[in-house]
Amino acid sequence: MLTGLVVLVALLALGFIYELVSRHKDVRRPPLGEMIDVGGYRVHLTDAGQGGPTVVIIHGAGDCSYSWMHISKELSKFTRVITYDRAGLGSSDPGLAPTPEHTLNELNNLLGISGVPGPYVLVGHSLGGLIARIYALKYPNQVAGLVFLDSTHEFLKDDAKFKQSFVFFSFMLKVLRLLSLFGFSRFLGNVLGIIPMFSSEHSYYKKQLDAEEYMQWKGMLYNTVAGKTAEAEFKGAWAHLETAANQLNSSLEKPQFGDLPIAVVNNPGFGIQWTNMQKELASRSTNHIHKTSDRKGHSLQMPRPEYVFAAVHFVVEQAQDRNGRTLAESYQKDNLN
Repeated sequence: MLTGLVVLVALLALGFIYELVSRHKDVRRPPLGEMIDVGGYRVHLTDAGQGGPTVVIIHGAGDCSYSWMHISKELSKFTRVITYDRAGLGSSDPGLAPTPEHTLNELNNLLGISGVPGPYVLVGHSLGGLIARIYALKYPNQVAGLVFLDSTHEFLKDDAKFKQSFVFFSFMLKVLRLLSLFGFSRFLGNVLGIIPMFSSEHSYYKKQLDAEEYMQWKGMLYNTVAGKTAEAEFKGAWAHLETAANQLNSSLEKPQFGDLPIAVVNNPGFGIQWTNMQKELASRSTNHIHKTSDRKGHSLQMPRPEYVFAAVHFVVEQAQDRNGRTLAESYQKDNLN
């Protein structure tokens, strides 16, 4: 028994040293973009391409902009593309708690301080889809189109199983955070090929990045799991869901987004109920497209990036044809004719 205890302590010590060395290497890698002070802390932002409308990519809960490098590169060939990391994720500094108010203020301040011109096409994945909707309805003069990628849906607010899954993810991230001190997450990813939160999707992503980019992405994920913000985001996601549901229920506009260009893409792995909710989301505009991917995976930008490209292309071209008409103007079409 004593021998086993000695071995365990030795393994934990080695894991701890391995984690420290790895984090030091990760820190030495410069961020992809620039650090913007948004009032007391800095947010990491990348800015690529030219033209308009500007596309703003909003990542999902506990994720970061590094999961969208290949998407940003491709989209920047035909328009300007912004990606950013919310506070405490990716390369951004720790900031305020991830409440809906703080999340929206952070994004709005970031766009204003960085001088990125609107109106914007917001591309929201998962929780990012909720953030995009809440932002659009709070700042309707700033939004020219919306793209929802496997977006969390308001109807899930009263789904007990879905709420339990958020609690489970939050708990698992807490466990991983504690185990990360001893290199457990890196062992899963680097030795066993299991990337936390990305299951099989990362195998597709690896093919789309060069070796250095892939290492940087993994380092960001390991550091995200090792921090407290990912766990807090899954807890705070429910507040975003309730805010979006309240907006939907109190909306006087039918459909909710008028004739604003909207594209929705979902993965088939969550079942027919999920797909039907995504169809409902698309129907909130009279000017929409919807597509279900033929490959499973919540991070659908990895197995099927071409579906994301097509969705963003549709919305950007529609926004251009409308001369940048915003959500605020999308309810007035009949009055203008």
